[in-house]
Amino acid sequence: MHALRPLSLSLSLPQPVGLPAVSLCAVGLLAVSLLAGCRSGGPADDSAGSDSADSVDSADTGPQPPALTALSNGECPDFSSPGSSKFMSHDEERKVIAYWPAARPEGMPVVFVWHPLGSSARDMSTWLDLEDYANQVGALVLVPDALSSNPYEWDFWNDGEDDPTLYDDLRTCAAQEFNVNLKKVSSTGMSAGALWTTWLAIHRGDTLATVLPFSGGTEPVIQYSSPEGDFPVLLDYGGDTDQYTGGGGTVDFQQTTTQFASELYADGHEVVLCNHNLGHTLPPTSRQQMDAWLTAQTWGEPNSVAMSALPAYCVAYSGAR
Repeated sequence: MHALRPLSLSLSLPQPVGLPAVSLCAVGLLAVSLLAGCRSGGPADDSAGSDSADSVDSADTGPQPPALTALSNGECPDFSSPGSSKFMSHDEERKVIAYWPAARPEGMPVVFVWHPLGSSARDMSTWLDLEDYANQVGALVLVPDALSSNPYEWDFWNDGEDDPTLYDDLRTCAAQEFNVNLKKVSSTGMSAGALWTTWLAIHRGDTLATVLPFSGGTEPVIQYSSPEGDFPVLLDYGGDTDQYTGGGGTVDFQQTTTQFASELYADGHEVVLCNHNLGHTLPPTSRQQMDAWLTAQTWGEPNSVAMSALPAYCVAYSGAR
């Protein structure tokens, strides 16, 4: 098992120039309700549609994930070798780090990893040793960088289309450039990256096999609505000291996480809740959870991971705590 020391992450919320001081919670309540659940990037083109079929299993005649969307700018990252590359998405230059096993095995899972505020894809890759992770679980791992113009890194707080389009474009690129299994697409992230993973669970849940947010969640930051997909969820947080104060308010990640757990459970999702009690940080067991959970889940199917594979502090959620 990969060991990871506790890593304290600052969720400093820089005040956008020209805007009055406002808490992240207030921004979420006012803005996130405007978020649309429709796909960015328009309908899938013919080539994307055929890639979608080929990237699941030609013998699989059951229900399938949604068709791939057309690329917003007709570009994909350079996947000729693992590492960092740039491409155009939604008329913005985006950067993504990608890792995959050298053999490029057929039917690879796809794992999205989103960094916290004030951080980068390179930081996240280092903290979680994502190159090793890709080889260990046999997955394509995509680690995007946020736009420098976004004051909270990702579009969980507004009605922006840049990051939803980025997700859609990278999903399409993964299927066009690799032999991936679109029934095994998952998302994880820390803090702001976990809030973005929460947003994806709600608004792109029909494309996901599972999510694993480390200190994410919903109200009062993100307005919950029932996800289109039915998938198991692992929610990790750091207890009653898992908080960030800045930008005029406090984000209580114990509150947002347990709120999300309650809402998902009421909607019939299987939820595993993990309280590591170390505050606002990635716990030493982050990789254990990722290794066991993310690529084991399959779109449209119930949880396949035994509790014994997870840290002892993880519990099957069965109602309000």
